[in-house]
Amino acid sequence: MPATRAARRFQLLNGMTPLHLAAQAGHTDVVQCLLEQPSLRRRTRDTFGSTPFLRAAQFKRKDIVQLLAPFNHVEALSADAEGACKAFDATIVDFGNFHNENRVKKVSVYELLYGRDPKNPRKQAITTLPTNVKASEFRWIHLPANNMAWVEALMTKSFIEEGASDVEGFKGLEKSFAHQHRGQRPHSHFMRPLCQSTPRSLRGNDENEKKEENAPPEKSPLPQVVINGPVVTKPAEFSPTSLKKRETGLSKDSYSQDDDSVSGRKPKARHKNSTNNKSGKDTPKNDRNKSSGHGTDKHARSVTPHLARDMSFAAKCNICVFMPYLHFETAQSQQKMQQTIKQAETFVSAPQPGLTRASTKDEMLIRAHINSSTASLHVRRTLDQFFYPNIDTETRDGDQVVYRYQTRWTEHKAKDPKIFMVDQLWMWVLGKNLIVTSFPQRWEQPKNDPLNVLDGIIEDINSKTREPVRSVYELATVITARCSGMFDRHRMGDEDYQFLDMFESCIGTATDRETVLFREFNVASAQASEWLKSHRRMKRSIVENISAKEDDSPEGKGDGEGGGEKEESQPLFVDKLLDIGQETDLLAEAKDIRDELNMIRTVLEYQKQVLQDLQDAICEIYYDENRSQNDIKKKFREQQRNIDMHSKDVDRMDKQTERIYNS
Repeated sequence: MPATRAARRFQLLNGMTPLHLAAQAGHTDVVQCLLEQPSLRRRTRDTFGSTPFLRAAQFKRKDIVQLLAPFNHVEALSADAEGACKAFDATIVDFGNFHNENRVKKVSVYELLYGRDPKNPRKQAITTLPTNVKASEFRWIHLPANNMAWVEALMTKSFIEEGASDVEGFKGLEKSFAHQHRGQRPHSHFMRPLCQSTPRSLRGNDENEKKEENAPPEKSPLPQVVINGPVVTKPAEFSPTSLKKRETGLSKDSYSQDDDSVSGRKPKARHKNSTNNKSGKDTPKNDRNKSSGHGTDKHARSVTPHLARDMSFAAKCNICVFMPYLHFETAQSQQKMQQTIKQAETFVSAPQPGLTRASTKDEMLIRAHINSSTASLHVRRTLDQFFYPNIDTETRDGDQVVYRYQTRWTEHKAKDPKIFMVDQLWMWVLGKNLIVTSFPQRWEQPKNDPLNVLDGIIEDINSKTREPVRSVYELATVITARCSGMFDRHRMGDEDYQFLDMFESCIGTATDRETVLFREFNVASAQASEWLKSHRRMKRSIVENISAKEDDSPEGKGDGEGGGEKEESQPLFVDKLLDIGQETDLLAEAKDIRDELNMIRTVLEYQKQVLQDLQDAICEIYYDENRSQNDIKKKFREQQRNIDMHSKDVDRMDKQTERIYNS
C-alpha cells in the first residue's frame, strides 16, 4: 500500500504521472490498479497539456480510453454532485423531418452524461451524436448551468462516440477552458469573452484509417508474396495510390508520429500547393474534377454511402463562443443564492447532521462544485460583480438603479423587485451535426418566466413565421440573437422588464431634483443677500450709537431686535445653504447611474466583439464550401444593429446624467 501511495503521487519533470505512463503504454492492469485508489487525480495534465485520457487516445489505446471515460466513474461523484445531476434537466433538440417541427426532449443531466441502456448496460442510454436517429440532421444539446464538469463530461463522451481519434481537435476544445478567469471570490470565476475556431480532422479519415489498419498488404512497406498472383516487390508507401491518398486526405499518419496531420491543416496546405489555383473558392470543385481521372477514384467509390456523406459534410473546424449577456433576478432570490454560496464556502468535510442534505437542486449544485478543488461552477453574477470581480459587492448589489426605482416610489413599487444580472453563454459548434450550449437558469426557475432564454430559443426555432433552421451555424445565430437581444424594447411588452426605461425614468427624476435644488439654492442665496444688507445697516446704526455715547437701553433694544431678526432669518436660508445632504445624495445617484450605464456598455461591447468574430469564423467555413454568405451576414447585421441601438441609448442617457453630475 505505501508503494502504491508513493506511485500515485509520483510525477516526472514533464508532469507525467504513473497513470499517464500506464495509459500511454497500454498497461490495462496497471491502469485498473491505479483507478482503485480513492485519492487518484485522473485529470492531472502534463507539461504538454495532456491528461492520461488524452495520452491513451493519442496512442490509440481504446480499451484504456473506455476505462478513463467519465461515464465509467459515476462512483467518484459526491452525493450533492450526483443529486444535482439527477435534479437538473438537459435539453436535446433534434433538427430534421419531424412532422414539420423539431423534436424537443428533456432528460436529466445524469441520464445524458452517465446513464446506461437498461437493455444493454454496456451501452450509454443517450448518445450525443444523432447518428441513431434517421430523421435527424443535427442535434442541439443544452446544459442548464455554467458547470465545466458537465461540459467536459459531455465533450469527452462525444469524443469517444466519434472514435476517440481526433485528439488534436479535442485538445483544442479543452484549451478553450484555459480562457477562464480565476479569482479569490466565487463570482471571480468566469470565461473571458471570445470566439475562436479550432482545427478538426475529417471523420472519413478515421474510417479509412481503420480499414487500412485491417489491410496488411496495403499498409506494410515490405515486399509481399501473394499466392496465385503477382509478387509485389516495391514498398507500398511509394505506390501512386498511396501517395494520392495522402495528398487528398483520405488517409493519415498516426498521432504518435505526426500530430499536425490530425488537425487537417497540413493536408489542406499540401493540396493547395499541388494545384495552381489562385482562388480558394474554386478548390473543392477542381479537386473533384481532378480526382475523377485517377486510380484513386476506385478507392473513393469503395467508401460506403454513409461514410461518403460524412466526408462531404464534414467540417474542418470547431467553433467555441463565450459571450456575456444581460438578464435579471429577483432581489430575494439573489440574496438566497449569495447566502447559499457563503454556506458552501464554510461547509467543512464533516458537517453537522442537520446540514448534510441540501433542500433544493440549486443548493446541491453550489455545494457540489463551488468549493471543490477545481471550482468548476460559474455562478450568476450581478452587474457590479461582473464589472468588479475581485471585491465584495454585497452593498452595491442591494442599491442598483433598477432596484431603487422599484422600491422608492409608490407608483412604481414592485411586489418582488428585480436586479440586473450578467450571465454567460457558452457555445460549441462541433462539426456539422452537433452544437452544445450552456447558460444558467434563474434561482428555482419559475415555470412561467417571460424571459426564459431556453424557452425563447425553442420558440424561435419552431416558429411558423420564420424560415426553418437548416444547419448548426444558423442555429448558432438564433441562440446569439436571443441572448444579445434579451432586453430588446421592441420584443417585450411588459413594463416590469423594461430596465432601460427604468434608467431613463431615474435620470428624469434626478434632473427634476437637480432643478428643484438649484431653484431652492437661488432663493436661499437671495434671502442671504437681503439679510446681509439689513445686517450692514443695523451694524452701521450701532456703531453710530456707540460713538454718540447714548444710553445702554437703546443698544440693548437694538441688540434684542437684531438678535430676534437673526434668529428669525436663520431658518430661511442658513440651513439650506449649510445642509448639502440632498445635493450629495443627488451627486451619488448620478454617479451610480453613470457607473451602471458603463457596465451595460461594456457588456454590449463584448457582444459586438464576439459576434463579429463568430461571423468571420462561419463565413470562412461557408467560403471554403462555396456557400452563399449573404443570409448569414444579414442575420449578424441585424444583431449588430440591435446592439448599436442599445449602445446609442446608453450613450445618450450617460450624457444626460453627466450634465447632472457636472452641474
